[in-house]
This record gives sequence, C-alpha cells and structure tokens, in this order.
Amino acid sequence: MGFYTLSYLCILVFILATGYRVYRQWTLPIHLRWEIYPVQHETTDKLAHGGSYMEELNWWEKKPGGSLFNEMKYMVPEILFIRGLWKENRGLWWVSFPFHFGLYLMIVTFSLMVLHALVILWGGNTVLAGGAIGTLLNGLIVFMGWTGLVLGVIGSVGTFCRRIADPELREYSSFVDYFNILFILLFFLFAFFTCLFVDPLLEGAKGYVFGLLTGGGSLNGSVPGQSFFGGAAIVLASLLVAYIPLTHMSHMVMKYFFYHNVKWDDAPNLRGGSIEAAVLENLALKPTWNAKHVEADGRKSWLDIASSVPKEMK
Repeated sequence: MGFYTLSYLCILVFILATGYRVYRQWTLPIHLRWEIYPVQHETTDKLAHGGSYMEELNWWEKKPGGSLFNEMKYMVPEILFIRGLWKENRGLWWVSFPFHFGLYLMIVTFSLMVLHALVILWGGNTVLAGGAIGTLLNGLIVFMGWTGLVLGVIGSVGTFCRRIADPELREYSSFVDYFNILFILLFFLFAFFTCLFVDPLLEGAKGYVFGLLTGGGSLNGSVPGQSFFGGAAIVLASLLVAYIPLTHMSHMVMKYFFYHNVKWDDAPNLRGGSIEAAVLENLALKPTWNAKHVEADGRKSWLDIASSVPKEMK
C-alpha cells in the first residue's frame, strides 16, 4: 500500500496545485489587452486575410460571433505538434516535439488504463477477455505506452543535449531547467526498462491503475512494483505528477488563459461595463518599479503616473 499511498498524495497535490493556479489566473487583475488581429474564434470572412470584425464601422455595437471549430483548428496543431516552434526554430523542434508528445502519450496511456479498469469494474471483464473490444483496448495501451516511452527517452536526451550544446539556449537555461529535464528523463528511462525487462505488455501497469481505482485491489493476481525498475517507475511517475503543477511546466494548463484571456480577448470595452470597471481598478493600483522615469514610488497610482508628465520631459 506504500506505493498507492504515495500516488494518492501526489494526485491530491496535483489537483490542489492546479486548482490554485487556475483560481489565481481567474482572480488576477485584467491583462494588458492585445487587440491584435487575427482572433481565431472569428466567424467573418476577414479571418482569411488576417482581419477582424473590428474593421467594420461601429464594430463595438455588433455582437461578435464565436467559433469553437476555428479555435480548435489553431490550438490542436499548436498543442499537439508545437506548430509555432516548427515555424520559428525547426532545429529545436526535432527534440522538443518527441519530448512533449511522449508526455502526451503517457497521459493517453494512463487514460486508456483507467478506461480498462472501469470496464472491468462495471462487469465488462468477459467483454475484454477475448472480444474485439478487449483486443483493441489492450493493443492501444501497449502501442501508446511503448511509443510514448521511446519518444520520451529520445526527446528528453535530445532536449538536454541541445540545451548544453546550443550557446543561446545555454545562456538562458537555469539549474531548474536542467533538473526538470533530467527528472522527466529518469521517469522515462525507468518506465522503459520496466516494460523492456519486466512488463512488455503493460499488464503490471494496468494492474496498478486498477489498484488505484479500487484502493489496492488486484487485477488477475498481478502485484505491481515488485521489481526494482517497476517500483522506481511508480515512485517517479507519482512525484512527477505532483511536481509539474508546482513549476513553470504547468504552462500546459496556463495556455488556455493565454489564448482566451489575453491573445484572443476581443470583447469591446463599453462604458459602464465590467472591462471598464476592471481597468479603473488597475489604474488605482500603486506600482513600485525601480525604473526612475516611471516615478513608481508606491505612493502614486497608475492613473497619477499616466496623467502626469515625466520629470525628464518637464
């Protein structure tokens, strides 16, 4: 039960830390609005040439349309295939893509194992025993798991080496950046060795996930974590789940807020509306910046600073 206790605690940390980050984002002061075209949820024909409904006369009087499909067309390739990095830095993409995609496939594999366990708990063990559904589900778990592990090992090693070899990346890499990559690499390596030497069909892994859902119940008599590699993989996976939302690696969740609350926020700022109230609230804040030309001494509000003439210009 020691492994299960650790996993439960780490999952609890993940939920609490992620929930706090989401709450923090929702309660932060209003962002600096970009208002840059194009906005991907546009439904007008202007999106094709990088335009916006803001080009129209009295655009603020019209209710803009929204398209979830247009958003997904942009976000799915960006999240899954890191399209922006492919365009801007293709050399780095070749190591970053397998690194990220390997992690995604680990999430998919775990989700499939949860589905596998739920089917059994719902009395579907006979369905999985020899039917097409069981063969398909077990095959997907093995394929996704092995593919994710191989890509993860290649991507982690490649990303670490690239940060060391590239002078520009090395200049902006801190100890934490290297630690994060090595932490993830250790997980991928131990999980890979577990599958290679102990659990090639991921039966032990499925048993462990089944035990997570049942408080330690056994699946087909398998007892996960008996091997050194298997136990180390369970510990590292659990700790990684708890660690990720405590670091900047939580950007996988924060991207939602970046796109929807910053980059794609094109709601009009109407007089007497909620946006105007949020802007006025920001203007009442008293910044304490070190830049002398701003004169942010902690006594003046943003409204005072924005409406006064800097000393250098007097």
